Amino acid sequence: MLKKVSIILLSGIVLFLGGTIVFKNIANWLIVSDAVPKNLNIVFTFAGEGVRVNYSRSLMQKYSEATWVLSDYEDGYARLLRKNKFNMDRVVVVDTCKNTKSEVNALAQWVDQNKPVSDSGSTISIGLVSSPYHMRRIKMMINRRFKDKNIKFHYLPVPLKQYKWTSEMVQYWWKTSEVSKVVFIELQKIVYYFLIL
Repeated sequence: MLKKVSIILLSGIVLFLGGTIVFKNIANWLIVSDAVPKNLNIVFTFAGEGVRVNYSRSLMQKYSEATWVLSDYEDGYARLLRKNKFNMDRVVVVDTCKNTKSEVNALAQWVDQNKPVSDSGSTISIGLVSSPYHMRRIKMMINRRFKDKNIKFHYLPVPLKQYKWTSEMVQYWWKTSEVSKVVFIELQKIVYYFLIL
């Protein structure tokens, strides 16, 4: 009897400690971030926030040969880019995206139809731009959708400071309502993705 109680108690402690570690680190887990690479063929921007477009715009200035595939709704951000005299010659607007999965599918379709001209067997480098907390779900979908080994993805979330967030706010995400709200919403979307989509 004592042995059973000890096993139950030990299991409870292990579960509690494991749950605490997962809970504390969940916001950092959501963020997938790569170093900005030397070269990109394509910059793909997920729709939803002007800050994503602004960050992508700065990347496009760095990568003068890249094509910018911009997921936009009713030409809203593209119209602003034109208004601000941004050169749209290298910008492709994709306006058929309802959610993240449809955006990943739209990117896959566009890449299939417009693979950049390169040497046979060379790698196509694609930078993915979205919000930091959005990147884990994007990576899950990219891994499921893309099987081409000649495509290299770089996860380039908008820097935290552009949201007026700090790494400390992410580390202690449950203490800041703005961050905790985003974390809970994103976790629900990940569960929905696995159960429904």
